[in-house]
Amino acid sequence: MGKETFIARFPWEHEDSNTLLIKLAFTNIRREIESALRPLGLTPQQSQSLHLLAIKPGAMNADFEQLLFIDKSSVTSLINGMVKRGWVIRREHDQDARMKRIYLTDEGLAKYKQSEEAVQQAKNKSSNLLTKEETVVLQGLLKKIIKAYEQ
Repeated sequence: MGKETFIARFPWEHEDSNTLLIKLAFTNIRREIESALRPLGLTPQQSQSLHLLAIKPGAMNADFEQLLFIDKSSVTSLINGMVKRGWVIRREHDQDARMKRIYLTDEGLAKYKQSEEAVQQAKNKSSNLLTKEETVVLQGLLKKIIKAYEQ
């Protein structure tokens, strides 16, 4: 591989900064996903929430907090907005009336399917650049970095 051109963004960061490169990759991928979702009227958090509910019907607020890395008030606002749009409904928990389970509506399921396709196309832009071997190496290195910070 040849030397890639590096665009300096911050005077305190250098092209050999792993954290800057990870941040730039994340930021660019997120922008691509946001652009893909915008025509569908969705934000990335809404899309992730619909995905969560598609694979885990009846999820509760705590599930959203943990899996989407957001706080309680953000979860409440997110769910309220999706209820208002008709994408999800709340139902009482069978053992604790104070708790609510959240489910996709038919409209929410349709939105999820649209967003799943749009997000996958956006993600493919980066994943199609790498060979299988490069992907294995990159994932191994990223997992190593994540593990160092989660300890």
